[in-house]
Amino acid sequence: MIALMNTPRLRFVLTILLGLWLFATVINLNKAYHIDDTVHLEIAEWILQNPLHPMSGKINWDQNADSIHLLNQPHLYFYLLAAWGFLFGFSEIAMHVFQSLFTFACILFIYLIARLIIAKHALFLTALLTVSPAFVVGQNLMVDVPLLSLWLAFYYLLIKPRVKSETQRFLLVGFIAGCACLVKYTSVPLVLVMLVSVVIKRKFNLIWTIGIPIGMLILWSCFNYLDYGSIHILGRPSPPFSLKSLLDMGLAWLVGLGSILPYSPFFFGNLWHTKKKLHLFIQIALILILLSSALIFFGAYIGKLDDSIISKYLLSLFLGNGIAVALLLLNEFKRNFGEFFVEANHSILILYLWIFSGALFIIFFSPFIATRHILLVIVPITLLLAHFIVTHVSVYWSATALLLSIFLTLALGISDRTWANYYREKAALIKSELPNKANVYFTGHYGWQWYAKQNGMKQLEALNPQIQAGDYLVHADYTIRQRLDKIPPNLHLEVVKEYTDPPNALTFFKTARLYRNSFKKLPWTINWHPFDKIVVYQVRTIDGWLQLDE
Repeated sequence: MIALMNTPRLRFVLTILLGLWLFATVINLNKAYHIDDTVHLEIAEWILQNPLHPMSGKINWDQNADSIHLLNQPHLYFYLLAAWGFLFGFSEIAMHVFQSLFTFACILFIYLIARLIIAKHALFLTALLTVSPAFVVGQNLMVDVPLLSLWLAFYYLLIKPRVKSETQRFLLVGFIAGCACLVKYTSVPLVLVMLVSVVIKRKFNLIWTIGIPIGMLILWSCFNYLDYGSIHILGRPSPPFSLKSLLDMGLAWLVGLGSILPYSPFFFGNLWHTKKKLHLFIQIALILILLSSALIFFGAYIGKLDDSIISKYLLSLFLGNGIAVALLLLNEFKRNFGEFFVEANHSILILYLWIFSGALFIIFFSPFIATRHILLVIVPITLLLAHFIVTHVSVYWSATALLLSIFLTLALGISDRTWANYYREKAALIKSELPNKANVYFTGHYGWQWYAKQNGMKQLEALNPQIQAGDYLVHADYTIRQRLDKIPPNLHLEVVKEYTDPPNALTFFKTARLYRNSFKKLPWTINWHPFDKIVVYQVRTIDGWLQLDE
C-alpha cells in the first residue's frame, strides 16, 4: 500500500482512518457493560482460574446456573479477554481499549479491500461502513467486531492479487479461518469459501490447506472432550426447520439489513445515471422518502403519532431498503455471472460467496437474527453496490449518505450508552438505599447482572429460589426475565420501590432489538418509553411482616 501512494497521500489516508477509529472508539470507551458482555467477562474470569477447564464452570444465563459448555461460543476470544484482564484489569475502559484494537483492524482491512475493488472511492466507502450503526453501536465486548476483523483479513488475503506465493496465501488464510471458527462457529462457511477459491484458482495442489481450519477445530474438540467429556460444536442446538421458519428468518434478515444501511441513498441516487427520466424518478422518490421520514420522526418526537403507525412505517422502510439492495445485487449477479470466472473478476465472485455463505448460514442455523450477524456481510454488500453502480458520484447524495449514517449512529449510540449505563447507575443506587446488612438477591441478566454482582447482590436461582423472609429481591423487568413463580407459597413479595428513568431526547431512539430482531420486532425504533423498570421487593411471610434487624 505504501509503495502505491506518495507520503502526503499516505498521511492523509492514515489520518482519516485514525479519525474513523477514534469516532468508533469514543462512543464505546467507557460504556457500561451491556447485553452479552457479562457472560463473556464471567467466562474470562473462570478461565483465569481454570485455564485447562474453560467449559467446566457454571454461569447463570437463564433461570439457574448451568454449565458453560451449554453456551454457544467457542473460547478463543474469551482466552484473549482473560489474558488482557489479567494484565490490565476488567474495568470498562481497559476492556474497551482492548476491543478497539479489533475495531482499528476492521477499519484498516475494509480500506485495503475497498482499494482492491473500487480504488477511486475506497476512502469514502470505508467511512460509510465504519460510521454505520451496525459497526459502531454494537461493539461492546461482543465477539462480532473481533470476528469481523478475522473475516476481513481472510477475504483480503484471498483476493489480494500479488502475494509471495500461493502456498503462503492459503497457509495464512487457513490459519485465519481456523481462528475465526474458534471465535464463533458462524465462521465454518469460510472453510467452504476457501475450498471454492482453491478450485477457481486451479491450485489443486493446495487443497490440503483446508485441513488447517478443520484440524484446529478437531484439536479444539479434543480439548473439549478432555475438559468436560463431550465435543462442543456437536452439541450446538439446531433451530427447528420448516419453510415458515426459513421465511421468517429471511424476512428478519432483510429487515435487519435495511435498518443498518442508512447510506443506501448514495447508491440509489447514482442508479441508472445515463437514463435521465428513470434517474429523475428515483431522485424524486428518494427525496419524498427522506421528507416523509423526517415528518414521521418529528410527529413521533412531539407525541402526535401512535407507536403502531411508527412501527409500520419503519417496517416498510427497513424491509423496502433491504429488498431493494438484495434485488440490485441479485440482478448484477445474474447479468454478470459469465464474467465472474475470468481471472480478473475472481475477487467479485469471492465477494458474492462471502455474502451468500454468510447470510445463508445465519438464516438456516442461527436461532435468531441480529444486526451483528448482518455486520459480517455488509462490507461485500456495500463494495459490490459501489462496484456495479457508482460510475458517476453525486456530491449531494454522497454528503446525504454520510450525514445520515453519522446522525443515526450518534442517535443510536448515545441511546444505547444511556441504556447500558442505566443498569450501572441503578445497581449502585439501589444497594446504597437498602439497609447495610440486608440480604439482597437479584434477577435478570445482560449488563445488569455484572453490576448487581459488583454491588454485592446475590443471583437468584429461579427454579429453586434461595430467598427467605426478610430478604430483598431486585427484579429487572426487561433483561432476560427470570421466573418468580417458584418462590415458596408461604412467601410474598411486597413492593418497596420502583426505579425507572424518564425518557428524554437522548433516549428517543431505542436499540433494544438491535441485538435480537425479528420480522416485526424492529432492530431500532423511536418512542418515549423508558428503557426498563427495576422493582425492589421485600420478602414477607404470608401471615405477617418480619422486621429486618438493621
